[in-house]
Amino acid sequence: MKYLLAVDLGTTSTKTALYDEDLKLVASASLPYETQFPHDGWAEQDGNQWWYAFVNTVKAILQKSGINPGDIGGIGIDSMSSAVLPVSESGECLRPGLIWMDRRATQEQKWMEATLGDRLWEINGNRCDASNFGPKLLWIKNNEPEIYDQARWFFHANGYMAWKLTGVASTDISEGGMSHLFDLTNGEWSDELIDAMGFDRDRIPPIYQCSDVIGSVNADAAAETGLREGTPVVAGAMDNVAAGMGAGVHKAGEVYVSGGTVTNAGVCINQPNFNKSLINYHHIIPNHWLTVGGVDYGGAGLKWFKDTFTPDLPWAEVDRLADAAGVREQPSLFLPYMIGQRAPLNNNNTRGVLFGLNPDIKPGNIYRILMEGMAFGTRNVINIVEQSGIEINELFMTGGSANSRVWTQFMADIIGKPFQIPGSMDVAPLGSAIAAGVGTGVIPSFDAAVQKSQISRNHQPDTSKKDYYDRMYALYLKLFESIESCYDDLAAIRNDFPRD
Repeated sequence: MKYLLAVDLGTTSTKTALYDEDLKLVASASLPYETQFPHDGWAEQDGNQWWYAFVNTVKAILQKSGINPGDIGGIGIDSMSSAVLPVSESGECLRPGLIWMDRRATQEQKWMEATLGDRLWEINGNRCDASNFGPKLLWIKNNEPEIYDQARWFFHANGYMAWKLTGVASTDISEGGMSHLFDLTNGEWSDELIDAMGFDRDRIPPIYQCSDVIGSVNADAAAETGLREGTPVVAGAMDNVAAGMGAGVHKAGEVYVSGGTVTNAGVCINQPNFNKSLINYHHIIPNHWLTVGGVDYGGAGLKWFKDTFTPDLPWAEVDRLADAAGVREQPSLFLPYMIGQRAPLNNNNTRGVLFGLNPDIKPGNIYRILMEGMAFGTRNVINIVEQSGIEINELFMTGGSANSRVWTQFMADIIGKPFQIPGSMDVAPLGSAIAAGVGTGVIPSFDAAVQKSQISRNHQPDTSKKDYYDRMYALYLKLFESIESCYDDLAAIRNDFPRD
């Protein structure tokens, strides 16, 4: 029996999971870490935390499972997208990594758009966003030149972990799309874009397919983790892509909605979709792409409210109260764009809005409104995809939000389409395990991997709620359009009157 080790480096914790060759979970372990917010719009994490969490979760798994480390046939790593971590020749993290939530590079974004014009879009296939790799790397170059000059490599998060394991520098192909340094059609770095920004090409790790074996566990990593030296390591993927793979999305027209901190809706396609309202990047499966939009604080909005105002309330009670509130009891809306928003809105200045509150509203109504807000935002993404001419065949929902039957039913009712819930909720590490399995030959093909998947439940839309939700969705769009300029006004006030 061969096993597959999968690492899911997320925003709040690292989860490491061990699967057998039939993709059955054998053992898992997780460790949290902190995010620092030194200034408004900044978000940083220490790369040493990531490695510490990986080392200790691996040790826990080996102890729990009792397997021989030599029976691990491959290792796959996924991580949050668009991190930038500068690392020295000797392997020192030169500063905390700028993670996906970090939007400090607004001026760099504007400079790139003004300097590169249409070429940035024509080559990269994505609108420039301050949260992405290229603008943040340019911010380091402009504002911390001593860090830039000392760096041997600028890693994405999973690339750093793979390098710690193998000593081989790599970037998986799924990270290229949101780098603004990448040719989306050809799947390779763009010399034209890299040169235009004044970057050193040899400090940006080379591109690999997600399932490519980039190297093997070296002696130092083996001694630190307990893994066997020589265990193959594949390039891995961003977490959103791994989640799609783990959900079973492997054919054109299949959709996954990943309801975590970020709520992403991604559609598998067999050719790039150049649409300025969507994000586009490569799938784990070669010659397939994903066209994606989302709500950047979608699943986290409800958690924020609960932790802030009702921290002791069990999640099961949140579900019960939201369901009991009734669909038409308090027609109100929540715009869930609390931290700025990438595709489809492409506005760094958005913040959350509760609209329609009155003194009769109870906690259950608020929970329901927050859940519905994420669903309306997801419906907007799916509508944009369909309007671009892409036919949607099947929808899968994963992530923490999918653990709630109530929330999942709201999604089906508001979007007006049936949802399937995969048997495993931890689809990101499962997707990484599939990449490792196919890349090392433990699993013969991606089709064979998906055939091992199971569906735990289905949600059909309640057609009696269609007219109500259609009108509320139209109002949702109108509300956002009406106040969009106010976000910029509020951002100007934040800039002119910084926090004490």
